[in-house]
Amino acid sequence: MQSQRITAIILGVIVIVVGLVLETTVLSTAATAGGNANIGSFSGAQSLNDLVPLIYNAAVVMLGVGMMGIGAAGFAGKGPLGRS
Repeated sequence: MQSQRITAIILGVIVIVVGLVLETTVLSTAATAGGNANIGSFSGAQSLNDLVPLIYNAAVVMLGVGMMGIGAAGFAGKGPLGRS
């Protein structure tokens, strides 16, 4: 059971590191798509495209910290990986 808790924490760190490594690709792709003149048929399309990096970073952080939190809560005897 302890190995599951440690694995959850390690995988959370890996998710954050991989997410930060891939962030440059996401930023450049969003900038390339935003540079096109015909991005959408309504005026808010550019604004929505500008939110892509923010949403990406928020998702990476929530997933990584959530996984680490589940593992840490297991060590405290709480949550899904708590003591049986």
